[in-house]
Amino acid sequence: MKSIVVEPHLTPKQIDKQYRRCRNVREKTHWHVIWLMTRPGSTHSAHSASKLVGLTPAWAAEMVKRWNRLGPAGLRDGRRGNRGQPLLSARQQQHLITQLKTGRAPDGGLWSGPKVAAYVKERWDFRINPATGWKWLKRLGFSLLVPRPRHPQAASADQQRGWKKSPETTSTGSP
Repeated sequence: MKSIVVEPHLTPKQIDKQYRRCRNVREKTHWHVIWLMTRPGSTHSAHSASKLVGLTPAWAAEMVKRWNRLGPAGLRDGRRGNRGQPLLSARQQQHLITQLKTGRAPDGGLWSGPKVAAYVKERWDFRINPATGWKWLKRLGFSLLVPRPRHPQAASADQQRGWKKSPETTSTGSP
């Protein structure tokens, strides 16, 4: 296996300083790989460095390739601030919001995550997970509506009517 050469964007002393100053856990792991590979007197490969820091050999090799291509910027945690693309366009989102707020689900019942997922699939031929449908409902302020369970020993409707007070049976407290 051919080892990857680390480009000297920074001196080993500067790499050591950056590694020790880094506060982001993921970025620090990336710096650790480069630090291990560039220490004077050390002969760590990306594969052996990966074992020491707990990464897969492929990911450690990817870190070194990013370092070689981009320098220190290649070690940044690329997930930070990356919200990705919305699943629905702005027009589709507005239509879905209107549909959820103005009416009942197509089957006549209440909206649920699976019903939102089915609606999106039917309307725009776009498959989403039912959990995503539920997240969208919660983000819009919907909550889970479940009927209150009935106690097994509760009185029947006739018994309850018999206990209600009527104007004739109510006492006024005067003789």
